[in-house]
Order: sequence, then C-alpha cells, then structure tokens
Amino acid sequence: MATVGFAGFAGSAAAQTTNPTDVDFVVDGQTNPSIVYQGQDVTAIDIQADTEYVLRSVDEYDGDDVSSSTFEAEYETDSDGNLTIDTSDLEANDYFLRGPDLDETRGNTFELTVQELTVDWEEATYDTGEEEAELNVESRRNSYNMNVSADGLDYDELEALFGGNSNNDPVNGIAQDAAEDDDEIIVRGFRDDALIADFNNADIDAGEYEFTAEVTDTDAEDTASVTIEEEDVSADFAESITTDAAGDVVEMTVELEDSDSVFVSIGGNNVGFFDVVYVEDDDGDGEATFQVNTRTLGTDEAANAYSSADDIVETDVASEGASFENEDGDTFTDVRDFRTSSDGLDQGEIARPIQPGEYDLIASDGDFSADDDGDLIVANERDLATLELVEPTIDGVTIHTAPAGATGDADDVEALLEEVTASESIALDDRMVIQVEADGIEGFVAQEGGTTLDDLNEGINGAAFNELVDDDNGQGVNFEVEATSATANQDPAALDFSETTVYFADGQFFVVADTSNDDAFDGSVSDGDSFDVAYEYETDEDERYSFDDDSPPTWDSNDNADSFPYFAPGDSASAEASFTLEDREASFDNENADGFVEVAVNEEASVTGTTNVAPGSDVSVRLRSASDVSPQFILTDNDAEIAEDGTFNATLDTTEGEVDNEATLRFRVDSTNVEEADAVLVESVDDGEDGEDGEDGEDGEDGQDGEDGQDGEDGEDGQDGENGEDGTDGNETDGEDGGDGETDDGTPGFGAIVALVALIAAALLATRRNE
Repeated sequence: MATVGFAGFAGSAAAQTTNPTDVDFVVDGQTNPSIVYQGQDVTAIDIQADTEYVLRSVDEYDGDDVSSSTFEAEYETDSDGNLTIDTSDLEANDYFLRGPDLDETRGNTFELTVQELTVDWEEATYDTGEEEAELNVESRRNSYNMNVSADGLDYDELEALFGGNSNNDPVNGIAQDAAEDDDEIIVRGFRDDALIADFNNADIDAGEYEFTAEVTDTDAEDTASVTIEEEDVSADFAESITTDAAGDVVEMTVELEDSDSVFVSIGGNNVGFFDVVYVEDDDGDGEATFQVNTRTLGTDEAANAYSSADDIVETDVASEGASFENEDGDTFTDVRDFRTSSDGLDQGEIARPIQPGEYDLIASDGDFSADDDGDLIVANERDLATLELVEPTIDGVTIHTAPAGATGDADDVEALLEEVTASESIALDDRMVIQVEADGIEGFVAQEGGTTLDDLNEGINGAAFNELVDDDNGQGVNFEVEATSATANQDPAALDFSETTVYFADGQFFVVADTSNDDAFDGSVSDGDSFDVAYEYETDEDERYSFDDDSPPTWDSNDNADSFPYFAPGDSASAEASFTLEDREASFDNENADGFVEVAVNEEASVTGTTNVAPGSDVSVRLRSASDVSPQFILTDNDAEIAEDGTFNATLDTTEGEVDNEATLRFRVDSTNVEEADAVLVESVDDGEDGEDGEDGEDGEDGQDGEDGQDGEDGEDGQDGENGEDGTDGNETDGEDGGDGETDDGTPGFGAIVALVALIAAALLATRRNE
C-alpha cells in the first residue's frame, strides 16, 4: 500500500524553543488537525531535541488539565526536536506527550479516531459493454485517497476501468499511477458517492472479480465483488419491411440493447447500390431513429441524405470505426470508394436517383468486405430488414377552404386538417388548400429547402417546391393552377407557389395559399374567376432521366429531356381539379314577404343563414335596433359557428326589444361586415322543425283532386274542390317545412356532403406506410 507520510521539517531546529511547554502535531502537512485517523503518522515538532517522551492516552480531564492517563509508548526526538508517532495500533482516544516542561492539558492533545470504509457495487452483475458502473464508497471522512486493486487485473486494466473519469481523480496532488508497480490505482475516496467504472473501455474477460479498496493513509479497507458477463449486444429494426415511394424521405428506427450505436447499410449487389450510415442513440431511449432522403443517396449531396431530430447520424463511417476491404485485405478509404472500385463492389456511379426496388437493410458492427466476385460480405450482422421503394403515384387532387390567416399558421399537417373543409368555392380572403395525393417528391423539396422530414410535416416555404415544378429544371413534375379565362392581351392569372406554404404527409402534400395576399397569384383575381388545377408526372417518349457524368453525380442534374426520374419512357400520371374564387357573401333565413328577416323575441332567439366563408372562421352576428326604437339595443353573438355545409347559427337574447321593433342584422367576419339585412322582432318564428307537417302537405296533393270536382256544378262536391285547394296551400307552407325537416333528418342534401367529407378526413389522416 502506498502511504503518504511525514517527509521532514526543514529548519525546525532554528525555530525550536529551549524549554517548550506546548507542542504542535502535524499530520499530512496539516498542523493540529481536528481529527487524526488510525494509521496516520502524527509528528510532534519543535520540542526538546534528543529527549525521551512518553505517549499516553487520556483517561480523564479535570477541566482542561489531564487528571488521569495510561501509558502507550516511548519515543525519542531527533536532533531537530521532532518525533513521529505510529497510530496503527492505537485505539480511538485523546493522546498527549509527557516530557520535560510540557503542559499536560487538553490543548496539547490530539484526537484519534478509527476510519470506517464501505465499498460495494451498485449492481451485482455488469456486462462488458457497461460504461458507467458505480462502485459506491461510504465513510465518515470527507476527503482522502484509496488504492484500488483486483485479483487478476494489472494496472493498465485498472486504469482503463477507472482512469477515464475525472470524478475518480485522487486529491491532494497525488498521482493516479503512484502505486503502478503494485498493480494498484490511486483514486479519491468519498463520504457518500461512487467511483465510475467503464467496463466497455477495459478489455477484461467475463468472470467474477473481487476489488479491494485501501485508504492510503489509514488502516481502513474493504472489498467488493462483482460479476462481469459478456454483453448481449443487439440491434433490431423496428419494422421488418419499411415501404415508401422512391424519391421520398423515409424514416426508420433501430432498437438497441447493450449498445448505443450501430452501422446500418442500405442495398447490396442485387440493386446496384450500397451505402452505410452510423447511427447512435443520443437521447437515451434505447433506439436510434433517423431519416433517409432517397432522392440524394449516391449523389454529391449524399452527406445530407441522413438526418435525425433526437439522435446522431454520421456519413463519414470510416471515422466511426467502419472498415472496408477486398479479398486480399486491402482497405478502401470510404464506402463510396468501396462501392465504385473494380476490386470492391464494382458498382460504378448511379445513373439516376435510386429506383423502386427492395433494398437490404443490415445492422452490423461495420466490418464490410468484397470477395473475388465482388459480392458483399457483412461481418457480425445484428439484424436484417427490407426497405421497399415503390413507384410513385398520383391518386387525386382535392380543393379545400380554410379560415383566413397566414399560409403557415398551422403547426403541422394534423393541425391543418382540423381547419380545412372540402369545397370548390373559395371565398376571397380565406385560405385555399390544394391537397395532392401523390408521392415521390419529398426528397427533392427537402434537399432544395435544406429541411428534414419533420420540417416537411410542419410546413415549409413554397420556394423549394416552386423549384421542383419550374418548367426549366428537367424533373418532369408539372403543376398548373391557372385561371380558365384572361383579359385580352394578358396571360391568365396563375398561383405563385413561392408565396405558399407546403405541408407533406404520407403519400400526399398540401399547398396553402392566402387569397388575401395580392402576390399569391401572378395576375389579378376577382369574384367569379374559375381555375383549373393539374398535377402531372411526365416523361420523354424515348429517353429516361439521366444524371450528369460528374463523380459523384450532381443530385438534381438531368442530361436528357424533361422526365420524371422514376418512370419509364412514355409513362405519365396526372390528376385534375377546379375551383372558383368568390367574394364573401352570406344570406339570412326567415325573410318575410316584406324583405325583413324575422327574429323572435326570446332569451335564445336563433338567427340562421348560409355563407361561403370557410367553416371555422371567426364570425359574429349582430342585431342593432332602428333609430326610432326606444330603448335602443345592440345584441351580438361572437360565438357564431359555420357548419361544414356552409350554414351558420347565432343565438341572441332579444328580450330587450319588443314585437314589431325593426333592426339591422349583420353577418361579420373578423369584425368586418359581410352581409346586412333589415330585420323585425316577432312573437315567434317558424323554425322548420315540424317536418311531419310536410307529410300532411303531401296529402294536400291529393286534395287537388278535388279541383276535378269543380267540373260539376253540383255545389257541395265543388266545395270539396275548394278543400282540395286548401291542400295546395298545405303544399306551399307545411309541405315546404317538411322539406326543411328532411334536411334536419340528414336525408339527401347536405347530409351526403358531410358523409363524404368525413371519408376524406379519414383518408387524410393515414399514417406512413410501414409493415
């Protein structure tokens, strides 16, 4: 055991008192410490030289004077008047020196106590991959050092185990390797804390080890046993088959056990493409989730093809420990060198963005090689899965309206879907949302916009999307939103995608335009303008999309005619829709023959109507008395709501007014008047709920047969004919009310529209395709 003890007191003789009555005790360089621990060397300094002294233990004090004591040992000072006391065999007590002229008082004593030490491992068993195993240390002493050793481990192994954590560094300037020759490492001790051991860093065999901790300057020691097992490292793909469209951004997850990192390879000999990425769990959830931009793999932007919101991805896999060799053991600098070299996989550069197909996903330790036939060999595979890239499709275009606001107001696709309503009529100032059920373009937009999959879902500025659909970029993606008519000598108005926000979800995207923005369209728009919407993937009849000859190829280059990268020559796909822009408008129900909207005097009077303003908009209905009404009243419902079918309903307490009071009724959107109508308070309003009366009205049709009775002049029968006319009246009133009843019952009319919208909403919430 290495011990740090008394090293001498140079010059003490010069300061020595001839007949001292007091004595100073020094321990580890500290004079008169409050506590001395058993095993520490205690040096009495500056007393009479070459003189015998007796160490005695105190039995009793009388005040500050020692009144009773017991003999312990004899000592003799050196020529400097110093002597050193070995406390190893002493029990806990107060001790003093008896000798010439020394006062036997409390002030000339030192207190000796026994240090207790307990060490134990937090867990009884660790595996060889554990990086933060805890060796708990407890003692009643605050600051000290310990020698740690273990049967079967040399100093280098102990250093690899404990030396990499600064929390373990010894105190008081002692070197960690001061006991290296004894295969012991010096670490700090604690009152109540833990040493950190990194078994992953120490190359030690599995087995049971007994560790011994000895305090360097006292007799305290303890042992702690631990079992080390070979780590059960595993890496499993969360999905055995991940399916997405070629050209999109794919998300995948690897579940990790006894490790926080793994290498994931994509492809192999059967698809003419191979790549590797290093992934690491950075948030401690036991898995690594990352995204792959399939549009830029194998290109000059391959380094940006991988991303992760919460974990770590690295494309420079060689720097993370991956190795690439040929049959002869010759190494390659990186995965691209390995993939393209003739003595590696000999795949060459890719001709176009990676195509639809089944790509092997292999989780491994990162050791890759090629045999003499150029076949890929992956050592230490952890798991195997499949990335299935399918041919992109276009399945349809749907137009929606949404309340007025900025194009990027919705936090993400889910929030956007809560705001939209399918409609081919868009009120000016509202937002127009074009839903395109198509895939294969996420990767281009992500790379062009410098964004991740999460960003795409949360909406990005349409400038990157505008680059994709630009007629001159050769990507074979056309998107036209153009007015069906134009002023003479002018181009028709067209949507400017750079003024939009585009949201991406699985297999679809949404283009959001603010119709109140004068720059949303190239050209002016007004009430009644109709637009055709056409989205298309096109190809050349003879030539496929083809990268340039750069090595690696430029990610968005196409040396051939305008063609969608994932279609064969002559193939195409498209979808169309249309919509009309309209000024905001609204109309009120219950208008009487005089043109007044009737409103009942009631605590909950209902005011209903129809509008083309987007459902969910901030609307209000206000009723203001005419100037000649006394007392005056202004009644407002700020919580009026627009239903998906365009109907609205407001509730007002009109009991401040009286029957026959005239007023003005206003429908307002964001505090702006959209519609104004004359109104009158009435005792009650027929609310159209007695649809059964309509059934009676139908019977009235039979009553018209009575009109045939008028052909006879037999009087009474003719009167019956008049009753038949009453039946006609029934058709005009109760019968029509019955029609309203049918709407309330959800029969043909808006009920079918609501059902259709529900089906569309369900489709919009489809999750990313994974098997």
